[in-house]
Amino acid sequence: MTRVLRFAAGALLGIAIGTLAWGEGRVPLLAVLLPFALTLCATRAQAFAFAFGYACGTLRYVAPFIAGWFDGNLWIGFGALCIYGLMSGAVWCLAWSESTSGLRRGAVVVAAWTIALLPPAAPGVAGHPVIAMGYLLPGSGWFGVLVSILMPAGFVWACAQSRVPVASQRVGAVTVAVVLVAWGFTLGVPSSSSTAHGVYAMRTSFGALQSQDDAISRIEAMGREGRPPGAVAVIWPESIIGRYDTALYPVLKLELLSPSQSVGIAQVVGMDIPLPGDRLQNSAIAFYPDGSAATATARQPAPVSLWKPWRSDKTFIADWTSSNMLALGQGDRAAVIFCYEEYMPVLYLINELRDSPTLYLAVANTWAAREKGAAEVQRLHSFGMARLFGRPYLKAENRPRPASGALQVSPPAAAASAPPLP
Repeated sequence: MTRVLRFAAGALLGIAIGTLAWGEGRVPLLAVLLPFALTLCATRAQAFAFAFGYACGTLRYVAPFIAGWFDGNLWIGFGALCIYGLMSGAVWCLAWSESTSGLRRGAVVVAAWTIALLPPAAPGVAGHPVIAMGYLLPGSGWFGVLVSILMPAGFVWACAQSRVPVASQRVGAVTVAVVLVAWGFTLGVPSSSSTAHGVYAMRTSFGALQSQDDAISRIEAMGREGRPPGAVAVIWPESIIGRYDTALYPVLKLELLSPSQSVGIAQVVGMDIPLPGDRLQNSAIAFYPDGSAATATARQPAPVSLWKPWRSDKTFIADWTSSNMLALGQGDRAAVIFCYEEYMPVLYLINELRDSPTLYLAVANTWAAREKGAAEVQRLHSFGMARLFGRPYLKAENRPRPASGALQVSPPAAAASAPPLP
């Protein structure tokens, strides 16, 4: 019975930490405490339960969101949430050790931190503590990454070397947690800007794509709103016109591309490109004023709903080596982050190592996110990584269609004012 109660207590505490860290109206400063908190569990089983609960708390909106892709089947949604919890538990419980050696205890924290960031764990482990450094140490770049990994390991090592009682460590962790939660709520979160350097990220309320006729109606709406004054490039959300068909190009050219070329505006349109073998590539195609084009491709589509690695057909392609970079005028090179990729900080690190982008551009299709918090938790992940490296951040997003059924495009606007972050 004691083991059951201990396991349940760990899960409940993890849910509380995940819920308090990630949500509307706050920044996830509390996430930085995760690796150290895991070392304070009484057993590895309790550490597993804690990490399972943390994942469920962080991704609490995921079940109905995923269900939206499967005809509203909540069993599939809750099943997916449990899988995320199991993956997080299996990875993060590695941070726990019964050893009394400070060096060993610190080393396993570093190992768990690293494994959680890399494949195959990365697509299934949300709420990584490195993201919190974007809010604690904005603009610190690789130094912030180093602090994220060494700070919890250093605390664990120091406590072990100094023989600090576990009870005292837990009291200290609770005190720090209270401070971080209060601080996170006090700071608030700045709204994502929709303009930077002449680049405009569009926000639509088109909902789920219904048919090719719906795609044509979308293109017509995009043509009406897609030439804001002063723009050098206009960005549309992920998969905004769905699966590309050559029959769509004349409409796209007439309604959007030709009028934009005449005023010198590049258009970046999210679409799914058919590939041989009945596969698809989630892409953002840039159509430039001179008539040329370039493609940025998703590196990690959403598992199950889009990416089905057990199939050779009827699946989206996952390829972490593909290029997600686009030139957008005035010297800007944007790293395009596609929807599900927002949860994966490792993809930002790859961009920083390989591409040196000048801005991050998130393109998302969150039409199934009926709860506003679902899209916000996703944004907090990507926004935090952009802040960590001091890059401008834009987001083009497609939200649920309003009850009226009208296709809506929100006019671009500068970021709302908010208290400065540290």
